Amino acid sequence: MSACLYECDVMHRRLKPVQKRFNYRIFMLSVDLDDLPKVSLLGLNRFSLFSLNDHDHIDLGKPGGIRGNLLAWMKEKEIECPEDARIRLVTLPRVLGYAFNPVSFYYVSSSEGSPLFAIAEVCNTYHEMKLYLIDGWKDDFWQRKLAKNFYVSPFSDVRDFFDFRLGPPGEKWNVQINNLDQEGITLVSSITGSKAPLTAGRLLWFGFKYPFLSLKVIFMIHWQALKLWLRKVPFFPKDKNRQSQRDVLRPHPSLTSTDE
Repeated sequence: MSACLYECDVMHRRLKPVQKRFNYRIFMLSVDLDDLPKVSLLGLNRFSLFSLNDHDHIDLGKPGGIRGNLLAWMKEKEIECPEDARIRLVTLPRVLGYAFNPVSFYYVSSSEGSPLFAIAEVCNTYHEMKLYLIDGWKDDFWQRKLAKNFYVSPFSDVRDFFDFRLGPPGEKWNVQINNLDQEGITLVSSITGSKAPLTAGRLLWFGFKYPFLSLKVIFMIHWQALKLWLRKVPFFPKDKNRQSQRDVLRPHPSLTSTDE
């Protein structure tokens, strides 16, 4: 499958301690990392209407761009991956140079196309990043429940769990990521997308249809957080339970400070 776009419905539904649901529309880019330099319609590490930048994704200072750094991370974590594996990235692009990616997805397959595993790359508003390996295949989805150990929302404990269910990108694309505490699901999040061709005309149309894509996402996050705060939903400070925030890339000073 060549580079394409997914026009998506995003849904978040909080179940406790208060019930709240909101939806919004976005589009995401899907591209094989080996083909990324050839996708002339996107700016790669340069300013453009829509672009991708290596530094918005895993960046360990290794050569080879996103692919090289992701392979280095997998080697560091002792994740077996063939050097000739195909890696497809599904992500929000930069818009007019601005980027905020709450979550991106890597789908890893053998050179022959056999699926191997998926990786979710989660970012927070502090620009921290954490990667999660999802390698359980069931019912045509990559699935895995994992300790979160990452500060995503001030209204969710870093000691909670993520329950990932990632569908492979095809004509349709479906993802579900639930937040769980010790008693069960607290927040349900889903992305449901339909494939569209990556053409100059469609990118231009999406430029009008989604003119502030990344700003819209971060605005929605803060707007919904404000409404939860006004409803006095319990709040977890960033510097609380620092010992539970593990394997964080680009750690915020709140994690690296020696102050108690």
